[in-house]
Amino acid sequence: MSPEDEYEVIPTSPIRRLEKRIEQVESGSYSSQIRKLIEQVIELIKSNQRIIDDSIKANTDLIGEISKVPKKVEDLIIEMREFMKLLKTSAEEEEVTAVSKEVMAPLVDKMTELIEQNKKNFETNQAALTTLGIIEKRLKRLYTQATPTRSATSSGYTGYSRRTGTEY
Repeated sequence: MSPEDEYEVIPTSPIRRLEKRIEQVESGSYSSQIRKLIEQVIELIKSNQRIIDDSIKANTDLIGEISKVPKKVEDLIIEMREFMKLLKTSAEEEEVTAVSKEVMAPLVDKMTELIEQNKKNFETNQAALTTLGIIEKRLKRLYTQATPTRSATSSGYTGYSRRTGTEY
């Protein structure tokens, strides 16, 4: 024995169990479990492929829709330019403004008249509300004076109602 050799005492039963497992794997007794695992992995791969296919389809549809946007923006810009040209043309033409002034003059006069009439109606309504408020206060005061309280009638106090002209 040389001094460099190392020796260790270990139990042989775990080694024997490992040897038996290796023999079983080699003989194929675990094949049903391995097949189930392989089937699960294949199913996982298929579901991942479906997800990828759906993502590709959605991406393609999105690209198609986005490719339409520049054309629509360009059409919008063209229409806005035409509208601006039309607006500038109508602002520059004196005939159109003269006709517009002639046509709009009666409308402006009528609108001014309606505004004045609305102001008068507002003032009348405000005065009516004020008058109604005063009348309400007076009626409440008369009502409280006309209805005797229990303590006043039980103490022998008699009053006179202005509203009915009777004594209570």
